[in-house]
Amino acid sequence: MTKNRFQEIVISLSLLLTMISGVSACSGGNNKSLAEKASASGDYESEDVNAIQQALPSIMVIPSDNLLNEYGALSNKTYDNGRKYVIRDYQHYLQANKDNQQILSVIQEAFINMNYPLTDLEQGIKQLNTQEATDMADNLEKDSKTLLLTTVQPDIILELDYQNKMDLSSHNVTNRTLSYTLRAIDAYTNKVVSTINESGINGSETVTQLKESINSKMAPFSNDIVKYFSDILYRGREVTVRIAVEKGSNIHLSDANVEGDTYSDWIIDYMDTHTLKGAYKLQRNTNNEIYFVNARIKLLNDDGTQYSVFKWARDFNKAIRKELGVKATNKAQGLGEILVTISGM
Repeated sequence: MTKNRFQEIVISLSLLLTMISGVSACSGGNNKSLAEKASASGDYESEDVNAIQQALPSIMVIPSDNLLNEYGALSNKTYDNGRKYVIRDYQHYLQANKDNQQILSVIQEAFINMNYPLTDLEQGIKQLNTQEATDMADNLEKDSKTLLLTTVQPDIILELDYQNKMDLSSHNVTNRTLSYTLRAIDAYTNKVVSTINESGINGSETVTQLKESINSKMAPFSNDIVKYFSDILYRGREVTVRIAVEKGSNIHLSDANVEGDTYSDWIIDYMDTHTLKGAYKLQRNTNNEIYFVNARIKLLNDDGTQYSVFKWARDFNKAIRKELGVKATNKAQGLGEILVTISGM
């Protein structure tokens, strides 16, 4: 990313944080949607991507495992190889109670009003069902949550957990007490970015209780998310990188390549120049595998468009094939996991 481009994004982030801080105080006004702003702009094709739009992370709201378990949508499965998987049935959760979709929509609406790019869980499930059919044909097994995230690719997960119990202190049998936790989680690293934790909210309707509370807490919660995402823009997206040799390959990472160094040395040199400020930690280096953690890769291209882990792996594959004549394949399954396998010369 060029210096001028980075300065533009920093200025845009400052403006964005100022806007967010004033959300609670200014609920009215003539706020235009992103679509309306886009239609009023000039020559779109000749302009860089708007820095403010790119600075806002994409969001997806999901129920917690506790909620899934409460509605019978969480189970465990052990495969023949002894490996255990958690089975999350999001579709069952949405259909188990008419309020469940509305409750998630309350949170979605709050973020849509602030122009966050957002994917609806139900729409994500439709994409997921298509992908699952493809994976079944390819004999691939994936955890449903991992598959959902890699299909939809949000930056931040908003994980909701709540309980709404009868208010035993009230003479009105319709009165209930709501307690909930909403966690913003980095979908790539599972790091918790910010948390809203509220209890003792009295009322008779869960949707109304949650909406009023969420709206009152939205400004600081959103502020934390934007600050976290601005740090990713500055220091890069944190990922793991694993390069593994396939069984039957005619090379080992400790072998000398056509340039005279070992394949491991070439990979380490590549990491030095293709992570932000050479930020990574080498955790494992063997004949058949080299593994890096805490690697920071750029989030945006110079024109402001997104740069993904898939693109990083694709660039790596092109480089190792061009420079060393080695065939490599991208086999990553998680959002923050880069897995490349080397099949040989």
